[in-house]
Amino acid sequence: MYNIKDSIIDKKVIPSERKISYIQKAVQYVSKQLSGRSKKVIAVGIMIVFLIVAAAAVVMPSVLAPQRQAYIQVQENMTAADIADVLYQKGIIHNRLWFRLMVMKNGQASQLKQGLYYLDSHMSMDELLDKIASGKSEAIRFVVPEGYSVQQIARDLEKQHIVKAADFLAAANRADLLYPYMNGNRSVSYRTEGFLYPDTYFIPMDMSADKIVSMMLKEFDSNLTTDMRDKISAMNLSIYQFTTLASLVEKEAKYDEDRYLIAAVFRKRLELGMPLQSDACISYVMGVSKATYSIEETKLDSPYNTYVYPGLPPGPIANAGMASMKAVLDAPSTDYLFFVADADGHNHFSQTYEEHLETIKEYT
Repeated sequence: MYNIKDSIIDKKVIPSERKISYIQKAVQYVSKQLSGRSKKVIAVGIMIVFLIVAAAAVVMPSVLAPQRQAYIQVQENMTAADIADVLYQKGIIHNRLWFRLMVMKNGQASQLKQGLYYLDSHMSMDELLDKIASGKSEAIRFVVPEGYSVQQIARDLEKQHIVKAADFLAAANRADLLYPYMNGNRSVSYRTEGFLYPDTYFIPMDMSADKIVSMMLKEFDSNLTTDMRDKISAMNLSIYQFTTLASLVEKEAKYDEDRYLIAAVFRKRLELGMPLQSDACISYVMGVSKATYSIEETKLDSPYNTYVYPGLPPGPIANAGMASMKAVLDAPSTDYLFFVADADGHNHFSQTYEEHLETIKEYT
C-alpha cells in the first residue's frame, strides 16, 4: 500500500518538485479505492489539502530560516534563472523554481535591471522582484576604463564622492591585499598597479577603500582563466611579468588592430635582449603623456625607463584590459622591431632602424 504519511509528511528533505509528484500518486491511489460522486469529492479534498502542504513546503523555509541580508549584484544580461541562483546562494530565497515562476507570473522577465541591491530573506517574493525591477541600485556605478592607473582610479573615486583619493592610494599599496602572484621583486610605485581590473563596478555607499581594492583585485583574478594561466606559463613568463607586458601594450595601442603587432614587437625585443624603448613608460614616470620625447627625456634615470634599463619595468604602468592581455598571449611571430604612431594614433611598423627613421619622417 502507498504510505502517504511516510512519503509526504515525515521525509521533510524531499524537494518541493518531488513532493508535488508524490501528491499526484497519492491522489491516484485514493481515487482507485473510491467510486462515483464520493470519489470525486474526496479526491478534490485530498488534492486541496496536499496543495496546501506543498505551498507550505515552499513558503515555510523562508519564514522559519534565520533572517539574512546581503548585497546582490545583478549584472547585465543575467537571466531570471541566473538571478535566482545568486539569491539562493546568498540565502535570500529558498526555492529557485518558485522565484522563476513568480517572474513569469508577473511578466517581469525583461524588467529585472542591472545594479547592486540590498535584499532581505524575509522580503516577500513580490517585494524582491519589485526592488530588482526598480533599477534603484543601492550602490554607485563606477567605471574603471582600460589603461587607467591607480592614481587615475583614485582621482575618479574621490570625484564621485565614494572614498577619498588618499585612502584609496594607501589601500592600493597594502601588500596583505595581494594575491601571491601579484608580488614583484623590485620597488614599484603602487603594489596593485596593473591588477585593478578595468570593469563596471557597483560600489555600496559605505564600502571602505580597502574593500574596493580587494573587489577589483578579485575581479582580475577571476578573469585570469586557467587557459590564460597555462599560456602564460608556456611563454616562460610569470603572471606578474605578463601583466606588466600587457600594461605596456595597453598604453602604446590606441586601436585594437595594432595591439597584436605591438605585443609581438615587445616579445621579439625581449627575446633578443633589446631595450623595449617604450614611450609609455616615460609617461608613467613623468606623470604626463606626450606625443614625442626629447633625447634628454629618454635618458631619464628611472627603473621604469625602458630606454635606459633593459627588460621589463619593475611593474605594470597601467591596468590593462582583456584585449591587451589576449594580444600578449596570442601575438604573432614577426620580424618587426620598431613602431611609431602617427598623429591619429595608428602605429606603423619597421624591421630595421633605418626603415624606422624613414617611417618617423613620413608619419610624425
